[in-house]
This record gives sequence, structure tokens and C-alpha cells, in this order.
Amino acid sequence: MGEAVKRVGFIGLGDIGLPMARRIVTGGYETVVCGHRRREPVEEMKRLGAREVKTAREVAQATEAVIVMVQNDKQAEEVIFGADGLLQGVKAGDGILLMGTFSPAFCKRVAVAAGPKKVEVFDAPVVGARMGAEAGTLGISVGGDKPGLERYRPVLERLGKITYCGPLGMGQIVKLVNNMAAVINGRVAYEAIAWGMRNGASEEMLVNHLKNGSGNSFIIQNWEWLKSYFKYPPPPTYYVGGKDLRYALEIAHEIDQPCPIAALVCELQKTGPPRLPEPPQS
Repeated sequence: MGEAVKRVGFIGLGDIGLPMARRIVTGGYETVVCGHRRREPVEEMKRLGAREVKTAREVAQATEAVIVMVQNDKQAEEVIFGADGLLQGVKAGDGILLMGTFSPAFCKRVAVAAGPKKVEVFDAPVVGARMGAEAGTLGISVGGDKPGLERYRPVLERLGKITYCGPLGMGQIVKLVNNMAAVINGRVAYEAIAWGMRNGASEEMLVNHLKNGSGNSFIIQNWEWLKSYFKYPPPPTYYVGGKDLRYALEIAHEIDQPCPIAALVCELQKTGPPRLPEPPQS
């Protein structure tokens, strides 16, 4: 199984990735990062004690396990398979933890490429949003070799609670189930509350009532957080929901599983967030 990991690389310091990375470096791990588009998260990590290098290859060379928390397969392709990607720097006995939401097929492709190098690959996407990342209470669905997971368990448990889901790729399947439900529920909740507001009810009263009713959900319980994703113009993270639905629908097509509601919401996501009515003037 090998000794517990002490040196951790982190790639993807975004909305959820940055608070995750903070928990790694403040948990006593020697942490190595590299920049992508924005300097602010890198500078914050350096203030907390992380070391910056220039490329993903150098991140892998300096660490025993690398967390990849970028947004999609395309970004992960560059980080892992690029000329200065992780696969150019990993060493026998290292681990790659795919914690962004990627297609299961992509995760398996990474494992095939890493296998000859004797590098372990796990898919370990997260649920719980930014507040879960900050609190260390994320849900982490893990796919991969179960005995091999034990070496990385302390790192992952610094971030949240692990659910072992089965072979590589199954962690992403479980995550996509969550995101299908969450993205669809977000649209439904907005539609229902908008209808109530158009009929004269206040947003605050509707949300508080739903929190105690059968229409309750994670979305309702965290309504103010959700609204930050549904503003105009929406943050880039808003469109991640549509990407996740597309991954799910591609798999649905392959296995001939009808998902008509997911397909509808996926199309609606392309048009941007729904809008709530303006409150009536007093």
C-alpha cells in the first residue's frame, strides 16, 4: 500500500478548488501549485505556505499525489496529456486524483496512459459546493482500486467524507447522478418561486415556507448561495451544470436510457439562468 502521502500537488484553484487547496496546505501537507488564468488564488496559496511551479509536469515531479480540479475534459486533457502535463512528470508509486467532474471514459483513458508508469489513478469528484469545500464536508465519490485508496484516504478525508463506489469511473457516475438531480431541481425551484412571486408572495416567505415543506431540497436550504450562480451575467461556473448534463446524456444515449427531463434542462441551461420577478413596489 505504501506510506501515507506527504507531498500533494493541486491543479485547479477555482470556486471550489481554492478552498479545497486551502484545507490541504493548512492540514500540514507540503503543497505545490501552478497557475492557470488567475494569479490571485496562486498568491493566496503561496501566502499559506504552498510552493508555486510553472507547469503541471513540475507539480508531478515535486509531489506524490496530484489533485486535478479543473472544469472539464478539455482542460484536464491539457493538464494531464499536454507537452508539460502530469504524465511527463509522474513517477512510479505516484497517484492522480481526478476530483473535477469528468466523463468516466476520460478517467479510464488517464488510467490506461498512467498504468505503464505504475501510477495509480482515482476518480474522486465532489459534491457540496463552495461551502462544503470551505468546511471540509464535501461528499467524495471515489472509483478505483479499493486497497490502493488507503494511501490517499487521509488527504481525501481532509476535504470531506468518502463513499467508495467501485471501479474507476464509477465515482463520476455517482457524481453525475447528484448533478442531474441538483441542476434539474435548481430550475424547478426557480420556476416555482417565480410563479409564487408573480402571484404576490414574497421571495423570503416562499423560501422559508419551502424549507419546512415537501418542496424542500439542498437548493432551497442554500437559496442565497444558489442565487449567486443565477445572476446576470452568470459566473463561468453556472455553465458547468450544463456540461455535466451533457456528460450524463451522452452516457444515456450509449445505454439507451431515456432522460427527457435532463435533456430539456440541458437545453434551457444554454439560454442562461432564469430570472425572478422584481418584487412589487410598495
